[in-house]
Amino acid sequence: MSNTNADTNAATTGSFVSALVTGCITVGVCAVFWLAAHNRRSLRRVFQPRLELAPESKRPVELPDQPVGFWKTVYTLPDSDLISINGPDAYFFARFLKVFGLYMLVPYFLLTFIILLPVSAAGQTAGLTQLNMFTFGNVASNRQVKHVAHFLVALILMSWTLYLLWHEYNHFVEVRQAWLRSPQHVASARTRTVALVNVPSDMNSETGLRELASQVAAVTGSAGPSAPRRSEATEIGSPIAHKGEQGAGGVTHIWLGKKVKDVEKVWAERDKECGRLEGGIGKLLKVGQKNERKGKTPEKKGKVDEHRAGATMVDRFVKPKKQPTWKQGPLGLWGKKMTLESSPVYIREHNDQLRGLREKQGDLELGNVAFVRFATQEQAHQFARLASSTSKQLRMLNTGIELIPEDVVWSNISMNPYQRKIRTLISWALTIGLIIIWAIPVAFVGVVSNVDSLCANASWLAWICKIPGAALGIIKGVLPSVLLAVLFMLLPIVLRLWIKLQGEVRKSDIELKLFTRYWDFQIIHGFIIVTISSGLINALGNLGNTASSVPTLLADKLPGASIFFLTYVLTATWASAAKAFARLIPTVMWMLRGILAGGTPRKAFAKTYKMGSIRFSETWPPVCLLLCITVVYSVIQPFITIIALIAFGLLFSSYKYLLFYTTDQPASLETGGLYYIKALRTVFVTLYLEQICLAGLFFLSTDQNGSRTASGIACGIIIVIMGVITALMQAWFDHFRFKRSEMGYISSVTGGPRTSTSLIKLPLREVTSVDEHGQDEAELAGVSGDDHAFDHPCLWAKQPVIWIADDPLGLGRFEAERVNDAGVEASTEYAHMDTKGNVSVERGPPDENWYGGVKAL
Repeated sequence: MSNTNADTNAATTGSFVSALVTGCITVGVCAVFWLAAHNRRSLRRVFQPRLELAPESKRPVELPDQPVGFWKTVYTLPDSDLISINGPDAYFFARFLKVFGLYMLVPYFLLTFIILLPVSAAGQTAGLTQLNMFTFGNVASNRQVKHVAHFLVALILMSWTLYLLWHEYNHFVEVRQAWLRSPQHVASARTRTVALVNVPSDMNSETGLRELASQVAAVTGSAGPSAPRRSEATEIGSPIAHKGEQGAGGVTHIWLGKKVKDVEKVWAERDKECGRLEGGIGKLLKVGQKNERKGKTPEKKGKVDEHRAGATMVDRFVKPKKQPTWKQGPLGLWGKKMTLESSPVYIREHNDQLRGLREKQGDLELGNVAFVRFATQEQAHQFARLASSTSKQLRMLNTGIELIPEDVVWSNISMNPYQRKIRTLISWALTIGLIIIWAIPVAFVGVVSNVDSLCANASWLAWICKIPGAALGIIKGVLPSVLLAVLFMLLPIVLRLWIKLQGEVRKSDIELKLFTRYWDFQIIHGFIIVTISSGLINALGNLGNTASSVPTLLADKLPGASIFFLTYVLTATWASAAKAFARLIPTVMWMLRGILAGGTPRKAFAKTYKMGSIRFSETWPPVCLLLCITVVYSVIQPFITIIALIAFGLLFSSYKYLLFYTTDQPASLETGGLYYIKALRTVFVTLYLEQICLAGLFFLSTDQNGSRTASGIACGIIIVIMGVITALMQAWFDHFRFKRSEMGYISSVTGGPRTSTSLIKLPLREVTSVDEHGQDEAELAGVSGDDHAFDHPCLWAKQPVIWIADDPLGLGRFEAERVNDAGVEASTEYAHMDTKGNVSVERGPPDENWYGGVKAL
């Protein structure tokens, strides 16, 4: 048995070394690439795009070319500036990395390294060697009192974590309140707009909603306040009244959602065909330029049939049979076949259909979603908070604040509340089913991470033990982490779709719910299943000897699972952080933008002018998992703390740089920091898991006689008490100090403390939304620009202009003229194609206003 254990220890150390070498090589390669590319003027749009593409008020300072000065500037930029540049969500994400990944882990690293490493490895031990000699399980059975050191360190670190949670909850409230009340934010229309979902049919009218607003105003004593003067609105926290006429309860505008399935279908088909026509014309232009460049045009070959029916100048450059055609079905594989001639006719016919349907929109049946705008932010928040409590009839009413049109999922506004409930149940059933099914491939990953133990106990896998050490180390150390990362990459796509199908009306709510479900997957599969599967493989060899020894075997073998997590942090986190700051993929995409643009100006505009963004619903849960792994295993395997500290240092550096200089977070998905509360709650879950694991290990500690030790039982009991304290603290947070139901509203509505905006630096003018006509929310605040703000776009949105590049051969101008003659709007403004077929644009589409920068929606 001892020989087998020695082999296993060597193998686990080998897998760690393989992962460490892989991680270091990846970071090194990325660093070299960054050094060579970051200061090139031609790649400025890759490494510092916000300096050119963001609005003037949202541009950071330019970064120096020298590497030291570059990163010094990034580190010294105040984190709070992220609020004005990319919103509170970006600020709180960076803060989570900084506070819980750096500030919190420094004491974890110091205490575990200074105290626990010598306690586990020095003196009489359990005989584990190499990396496993530092684990919790290496304490000799006749020296179990040494586990008191592990207990004391764990107690101190748990207390430190709870203090940070208390501090960060308070900080969240302070920053969110300051942001909500900042004059620039209060001036935007989103602060006064409320979404109502599941409105009862007898109340789903302008009269009914105004009466409801009056009831809420009567309860709060704020009925019919007069609009404040503009000078008063400049004071911190003062409400800015809407310029329109104020009605009962402060209501200025009401939009009632309608069931528009038939109209929406025609509208969607029209817009999709516009995109396909643009792509077809773009392909035609590229083929024409290629033929001209190579001297292979029909005209030069003398094969132009000018007498053919329907012959045009296009035939001089591209043979009729080579001119683009496409099918309207998915992926263009099936469906009705379209040509350059038939497509404009199809679009014109749908424009005519839409015009007729829109003229009858007064006859459309109402849905059960409404949008109400108030004169002041306080009125909106009061209404959103109290509306559902004014009547038993409204118990199913859901409200939402901080709303802009781009945040609305228009296809879900006509669903009734019972449909939403049933769909939600189905969505959760599918999610739970997927969690169960997903356990199979994830457990396989855990088995691979301990394949050497498996081959030592299963004769039919004995050949694996004969693989050279380096290769086995890569199989154990790198392959499982890669497989786990690939498995988790596929999940958000499926989960987001299921959440949307349950009837969520806001995209931001979909993303918040995705955070929760993705975290559930992360903690169940990324931690629990992997821990159990990898730990059980270590214990399998002895299970056949005695069933009564299972608890003791697990207590002894589960710490070995920490090796997998060491390698996971190394291969997954170090590599992803390094690739993020090196900008490898964006550099390649930028250099190939001419090819990737596909010949259409819109794609060229997206590649040239639009910045990327970070989906916090997908990016944040894996970070929470990394923190969970580190905290739970910090006492069991102290080496994980230094690996994680380096990882979080890389992540914080990378993401702070990205959020300041390369990304533009969509205003439509901004939650005002609500992700942070979800992230803080994952830290509570992490503490519970740590307490369960440590309590189990202490309770199962045995002496040389196989008896439970008094010190172990005492430490286990105190850890359980610590778990109760943690649960009570979270309950106090959620139900008393930081109530979930009141966290999102301004303090004057909930009775909480008023705060200053001193933490927040905001630009003089904050553009938070741009509608389809190019108006920002400041313009939408007026009655004249507000008529369709929250009406379904299918009821009013214009046909997208067919945007065509102007090329040297004149094909683009000819096609634009032909499309216009067919009754469909087309233009070659601001878009050009050179003789090589590369498309460039001067600005955005001609039917959209241009502000000199790009703001993500």
